[in-house]
Amino acid sequence: ARLCVRACARATASHPVASWLGASTHSATPMLRAAGTILRQARPLLRARVVLAAPPIAGRLSSVGGARRFGDFTITFVKGEDGSETTVPATAGQTILTVAHDNNIDIEGACGGECACSTCHIVLDQEAYNKMPEPDEDEADMLDLAANVCETSRLGCQIKLVKERDQGLRITIPEGNTNLLS
Repeated sequence: ARLCVRACARATASHPVASWLGASTHSATPMLRAAGTILRQARPLLRARVVLAAPPIAGRLSSVGGARRFGDFTITFVKGEDGSETTVPATAGQTILTVAHDNNIDIEGACGGECACSTCHIVLDQEAYNKMPEPDEDEADMLDLAANVCETSRLGCQIKLVKERDQGLRITIPEGNTNLLS
């Protein structure tokens, strides 16, 4: 399914391939969103299996939407539209997109975190951006397709969190970047 999502995104991003497949940029987008929906619907089932088999984790315990969650440190999501803030627990090694989905933060991530879309576009402050590894070529290509891109834009699926670097990280969800499927 993830290869299908990546292929759909690549076809959407390049007009010659999209026209060869008989799809325009606009008609390939629903396929990409549908594939992302399938992956998101499967995520709770996979997560439930991991949680049942996982050993106890030492860390901060919180409750989000009735579910108990552990985290080593916290990060804050800021909505670009109204400036509202949500601080959530995170664990080293998770991506920003995974933390957002685990805590019901409104970021789409249509490709399931495969760097095949730009729906998990986020903005960091300059200091945090400078601490992050440079975006690779695939991420830069996908950011070219995002709306409201700025110098400190990144894709949430491409940033793995590190406790020492990211404790207290503030992540802005750009205005107009909302989950169309929720």
